[in-house]
Amino acid sequence: MNDDQIKEILLASLSNLQNNDSWLLTKNLSEQSVSHKLAEYLQRYLNDYNVDCEYNGDIDDPNSRKHIAILRNQLELNGLLSIRETRLEREIIERAVFPDIIVHKRGNNKNNLLIIEVKKASSNVPFDYDRLKLIAYTTSEQGNHLKYQLGAFIVINESGNYIIEYYKDGIPLNN
Repeated sequence: MNDDQIKEILLASLSNLQNNDSWLLTKNLSEQSVSHKLAEYLQRYLNDYNVDCEYNGDIDDPNSRKHIAILRNQLELNGLLSIRETRLEREIIERAVFPDIIVHKRGNNKNNLLIIEVKKASSNVPFDYDRLKLIAYTTSEQGNHLKYQLGAFIVINESGNYIIEYYKDGIPLNN
């Protein structure tokens, strides 16, 4: 499946979310409930793939848990590194991650199609870390091996309006 097809499916799924689940948005309910419904709509279009929320499994990791590596200075620049970090002397920090939505085929990392981070526009949590995660999810730099074909960062407001930032090969794409 090419990137344009993936983007079309994501847009159609967001349209279904707006049309059928505006209650979740207008009542400013949890990001997890919005992500879950979006995942359900994605699954309708992607029968040959698994669509999972908060999926932290990684078949290629010795601990069987998904993690990413991020350069320490990227975390410091964005104010995301705690002074109490246990491995400050390292240049690369490994973080356990729980992506909001992934589209993949369970059992290997060869078919990691799409990874999505969702934020509500009303969120008080900074968006920088989600963007760094999407860069790491879509690249093999710093030892990252998940290599999703495409990443999407979605910011959605109470009216259902949204902004999507796409990531490919560790680079934010101009939309």
